Amino acid sequence: MKLRLISIGTIKEPFAKEWINEYLKRFTKYCNLEFLEIKESNKKQEGEELLKRIKDNDFVVVLDMAGKQLSSEELSEVIKREIMQKNISFIIGGPEGLSEEVISKAHLKLSFSRMTFTHQMIRLFLIEQIYRAFTIIKGEKYHK
Repeated sequence: MKLRLISIGTIKEPFAKEWINEYLKRFTKYCNLEFLEIKESNKKQEGEELLKRIKDNDFVVVLDMAGKQLSSEELSEVIKREIMQKNISFIIGGPEGLSEEVISKAHLKLSFSRMTFTHQMIRLFLIEQIYRAFTIIKGEKYHK
């Protein structure tokens, strides 16, 4: 099965690119991770582009400030359960957030915090937490 991380806009900060690329390299031993960036525009157009990339059989996780906060262990359980049956798409919106059409496709609305973070930082946080989830599933030391 495949994991897909779909986000609006591009990574601009060199430090974020470097760290994200490091985690992308590490994923090769766990699963196929696809990292897609969609051009920033308005919420409606972004939503249409996101919907084109969400497959009917995907387990869709949207990042949403009003979503559910999970521990690393709880996220690993979601990934472990769903990846056996479906592809998983994690969706990160742009500065205007996600359209209602995209949010309505979500099987899980995930929140990292009630605080606001830059989209670049959230991508890094998310990819690290997905990597951490796989190390938990595999019983590796990284999580300790």
